[in-house]
Amino acid sequence: MNEHPSSSRRQHSLRNSLLQNALAILDEAGPDGVTIRAVARASGVSHAAPANHFRDRRDLLTMMAIEIFGQYLAEVERQFSTQDDRATAYLMALFSFSQAHPSRYGLLWRKDLVDWENGQFLQTCEEAYQDFLRALASRNENSVSSGADIETLGTALWSMVHGYSDLRATGFFEARTDNVTGRPRIEAMLDLFVAP
Repeated sequence: MNEHPSSSRRQHSLRNSLLQNALAILDEAGPDGVTIRAVARASGVSHAAPANHFRDRRDLLTMMAIEIFGQYLAEVERQFSTQDDRATAYLMALFSFSQAHPSRYGLLWRKDLVDWENGQFLQTCEEAYQDFLRALASRNENSVSSGADIETLGTALWSMVHGYSDLRATGFFEARTDNVTGRPRIEAMLDLFVAP
């Protein structure tokens, strides 16, 4: 017997509610605060109800990471709408998202909590990274034609922005502007490496 459409909608609605409440807990308490029991309590359901949607805590955190990566990609599109360089949009979004949502950003890189073998998560990340590399190659045609490995440049830029984002999030670095151009530090840093 097929599931009734209204039952299916309720199940989808509950799954979405569980995810949104889990994200709210993550924002407030960090990943340690995200437990099946805490999410069920915040959603007003029994402790057993999330088992219909998530196999265990790791599965829940992985589904959250997929949702978060989608939010990051939305920020990429927002950044891209204000400039004509898609590669820079990826990197500026990485920085801005990390500062606006430090706990969500931090969860993305936690292989101890997120299942990086999950096909949906891997595919989403890989497609985005390949899009970033294509945009970077287009932006840096001279470097590519001279024999440079665009993936090495991409890895260097991604690592730089990720490291700077972490150092800003922990307060080790303060918000500063470039002494020569007066631009925000992250923009001036990217100007050094992303060819005009």
